[in-house]
Amino acid sequence: MTSRGSLAYYLAAWVCGCSFMALGFWIELHFSRRASLQGTFQDVGFLGFCFFGLFLGAVPSLLFAWMLRRLLKLFHAGELWLWIATGAVISFSLLWCLASLGQALRDPRYLPYSALPVWPFLVAGPLALAEGSLWITLPVGAATAAILFAVDRTFANRDAT
Repeated sequence: MTSRGSLAYYLAAWVCGCSFMALGFWIELHFSRRASLQGTFQDVGFLGFCFFGLFLGAVPSLLFAWMLRRLLKLFHAGELWLWIATGAVISFSLLWCLASLGQALRDPRYLPYSALPVWPFLVAGPLALAEGSLWITLPVGAATAAILFAVDRTFANRDAT
């Protein structure tokens, strides 16, 4: 394990972030009145959302965790409420940007370039979320940031002793 807990930090970001997002998307699907969502994902259970969420959300969740850690270390922010607020803002803006990028990649002019191996893992999850409501990224980002705060503090306290 690394000395600053980077492996645990990014693993927690991937597993917790994708699981929280799968839960949020599943709840939004079952309580939404949008017919487009219910027709597309009707037969997928919660474990199916978690399974596909881990694959399609890996790159965005790691990017979220990296941005969160770098931004808060830059400003020396060590308060839980700052991590939660920043996590909510970063998750919403990051997924909005990635969904916009995914919409642009659907243009036939960019299709030869959108076949790069990382594009499906970068934009497929945010595009699915954009089909529903992006508001679910706010509580998911806040909850994930709270978990990442705990992981970051655990290894910061270990280094201080």
